[in-house]
Amino acid sequence: MPDMNGVELATRARALRPDLPILLASGYAELPSGTELNLPRLGKPFFQDDLAAELSKILVAV
Repeated sequence: MPDMNGVELATRARALRPDLPILLASGYAELPSGTELNLPRLGKPFFQDDLAAELSKILVAV
């Protein structure tokens, strides 16, 4: 994204919809902190089972 990173997008999205489930995925060696939103993070490359497990965690509350 040319104008913002994923954490900034998540912050703006949560401002509009506080209940929005968000999972950050990054190809960088250092995963983004998730800021004060305490967002779950997944490093690329990841296994399909890891993605499914993280999605299950965040969607169980929906």
